[in-house]
Amino acid sequence: RILDNLLIIIHNIDHSELQTLAAAEAKSHNLSPANMKGIFAMIASGRKLQVATWNIAAINNNPFEYWITYDENPGYERLMANVESFLESPGDRDVPVNAVFADDMFDRLERRMEQAGWGSVRSYWENDFKNRRIVTEFMKDPLLGSKRLASMPDRITNTINVVGSTDPVCRPTVINMYDGDLST
Repeated sequence: RILDNLLIIIHNIDHSELQTLAAAEAKSHNLSPANMKGIFAMIASGRKLQVATWNIAAINNNPFEYWITYDENPGYERLMANVESFLESPGDRDVPVNAVFADDMFDRLERRMEQAGWGSVRSYWENDFKNRRIVTEFMKDPLLGSKRLASMPDRITNTINVVGSTDPVCRPTVINMYDGDLST
């Protein structure tokens, strides 16, 4: 809660006022030097997206869901800043969903859904989702987010612990420990 309040302050004022207000807010809540260093690094970077959360359960392993300070690998900071920059301003890379998840992929998914006895969702695909811009109209859609229509299926199928095995089964994706070929 303290960091949430501090980040709201940081996000809503001019850069010239940030250091003074951030220092006063942090001091009043006895933040550690490490926390202070992180806060001032966020201010200095000029990043627009500044969010803090504390997920004590940490039940998933999506590396893009956690942003840590990792001095030993400056490439990590660049990667995360680049991901953030893309999500904030995707520009011409904000392609329609069907440029990433093509119609033939939907057809294969639909066949599997039919085999499982599920009803058709083709009308949603054809009339809505396939033509949405992937970042601004799909990933950032507040209605999809509030219903967890993308995040909950990912959380449930991302990494599956198997009884009797120390190794989980990982769905092929860049956001878990899958170590197979992802070239396709």
